[in-house]
Amino acid sequence: MRSPSPLVASFLLVAPGLAASPFPLAAQEGLREVEEWPEVVPKTAGGINLQLAFPQGEFADFVGTGYGLGGNVSFYFGRRGLVGLRLYGSWIQYGSETRRVPLSPTVPGILVDLTTSNNIYSFGLGPELLLRQGRWRPYLYGAIGASDFATESSVEGSDNFGSFARTTNFNDWVFGWYGGGGLQFRVKRGPKPIWLDGGLRYQSHGETRYLREGSLQPQPGGGVRFDPIRSRTDLLVLHLGIQAGF
Repeated sequence: MRSPSPLVASFLLVAPGLAASPFPLAAQEGLREVEEWPEVVPKTAGGINLQLAFPQGEFADFVGTGYGLGGNVSFYFGRRGLVGLRLYGSWIQYGSETRRVPLSPTVPGILVDLTTSNNIYSFGLGPELLLRQGRWRPYLYGAIGASDFATESSVEGSDNFGSFARTTNFNDWVFGWYGGGGLQFRVKRGPKPIWLDGGLRYQSHGETRYLREGSLQPQPGGGVRFDPIRSRTDLLVLHLGIQAGF
């Protein structure tokens, strides 16, 4: 049998000493500490998300799918932080149209872009329940609040970077209740964790007066004419965004 080379023989002699040295022990302790590092449970979290809103019931007879932005701040209680209070806000646009019109009846040669948008601004406060902590966090929540169904118009010229005039043509504040749930997937661990957040929310407002695309008709002599619709205004809202603890 051939004897090992001097290099291999030297390694065989040194390896047991390295295994027993403080450096490998420290590395092993460090790995063990990372594996056993307890999860940080934040007491406050906030998020922002994109939204798709699908009208339900008779509301779907008058308007189509909307889109918008939402956000929330949640405050959690207890050692495990499974029960909390959620404050949220939402903006959904369910219709928009732009037309080229004269600046005024007395200045017909100057044309501007008149944009009319139909929006829902919602605010709510209520309990939130996390079903578990960990990488995956399913949750449920409910809230009561109010929504403003507002039709707004803005005017801008061809060379403008923004509108130079804006007005609210019609709005109706109504009581609302909201309920939903979702699932969060943690993508960053630590004192300030970050989750991807997706879920569904049901909004109900009861009878509401509102306008839709085509409801606002400018008159030749100035002013506008409109006939509000009155119906229930229930929505099913799909959201996707991020949530961060702090």
